[in-house]
Amino acid sequence: RYHVTRHYMRQFPFDMKDKRVHFVNHHVAHALSSFYFSGFEKANVISLDASGGNESGILAVGDGGHLEILHTIANDSSWGVLYGLFTGVLGFRPHSDEGKVMGLAAYGRGDPERFPFIDWSREVPWIDREGMKRFLAKLRPREPYEPLTQEHKDLAATLQAAFERGVLQMARFLRKKTGLTSFAIGGGCALNCSTNGRLLYQDGIERIFVQPAAHDASTALGAAAWVHHQKTGERPRTTLCHAYWGPSYASDEIGAFLKKAKLMHKARRAENVSRETAQRLSNGQVGGWFQGRMEVGPRALGGRSILADPRTLTMKDTVNNEVKGREPWRPFAPSFLAEAFAPYVERPHPSPFMILAFRGQEGFIEKIPAAAHVDKTIRVQTVERDANPPYWEMLSEFSRLTNIPAVLNTSFNVAGQPIVCTPFDAVSTFFASGLDFLAIGDWIVEK
Repeated sequence: RYHVTRHYMRQFPFDMKDKRVHFVNHHVAHALSSFYFSGFEKANVISLDASGGNESGILAVGDGGHLEILHTIANDSSWGVLYGLFTGVLGFRPHSDEGKVMGLAAYGRGDPERFPFIDWSREVPWIDREGMKRFLAKLRPREPYEPLTQEHKDLAATLQAAFERGVLQMARFLRKKTGLTSFAIGGGCALNCSTNGRLLYQDGIERIFVQPAAHDASTALGAAAWVHHQKTGERPRTTLCHAYWGPSYASDEIGAFLKKAKLMHKARRAENVSRETAQRLSNGQVGGWFQGRMEVGPRALGGRSILADPRTLTMKDTVNNEVKGREPWRPFAPSFLAEAFAPYVERPHPSPFMILAFRGQEGFIEKIPAAAHVDKTIRVQTVERDANPPYWEMLSEFSRLTNIPAVLNTSFNVAGQPIVCTPFDAVSTFFASGLDFLAIGDWIVEK
């Protein structure tokens, strides 16, 4: 590995010995990408992923600009590796399809005690890597083409339950050490929104901030923030309230592209694209939504989204079968007006990044069956007017038409493809899928 690293270092357009080059610990970068931009002055900090240098995670406390590591999780006891290996056994791609396993878990019965290789007696639970390998060797991996059995669903549920139990035990360790009730979470494992939701409902936890681009992309932000602190003595004072930091395209640019693509006979400028989108959704159409800056991170948050009416369960099948082409058991999520989502969930909490799974309130969750999971949880995105005015306006209009302050929101892509970024991407996906219309800038494109 040392020689491979040296090979890549020689390709950099600068000398690695240059004093301007700073080396930042992987999990410190993950941790600071969350804590520094959480808005919390003090917080417990958890960073977990498969590996990162000499460790697979850290448990720390942040105070102002200072980060103190209280516990290091070794690579041989990696929770990210645990989840990835079992993802592979279940017939999915490790380090890619863990979200599918998380969704599948809701259909099974989980029992963390089924994993004898986890030592739960310690303050911070420990995974015996060799014991895990022996356990895995006894399982027959599912081929991707094979059907999912109840045994597979129960294994997914056991994996998810063990991961949740481990993270909750880590949280209790930090609470005992610090007495703090706020948590900032980073690292690739922080994308497990079911676990984040479980944290939210624990006694002694009042506030949670999860880095929306929690995977390794966030280390760039964390490393830059660390150097800023080293140079100035101050932590960055920006709070990450939204994820719209990607590229954007003006309506004139979009119009020029549509003209070049010879699509002007299928496109027109809408008088009010938010209002027309809401009207079409309320009439049962499924639309592509391409507005403003693209989101960072893996969640579509109303910049590059596919939208639908959440009021009927059949809409879930429509979006899956006619548009996304993905597994039917995977859940969709709702985008809510931030000021109107509280009656739908237990213990409302700001959730601008669609990364917390809430328990749905009886009598309300039944109103949005297409955007709820089989276990009666919903992965809410709360939309503030200042953060995304066109999206908020569309939700407001949809609420006026239907008395439901939410729409089904999923990423603007089809199975196996990345989220669209450019007008070319959006139009290509629109015509290659079962979408009914495309709201792109202030243009409406039809088939």
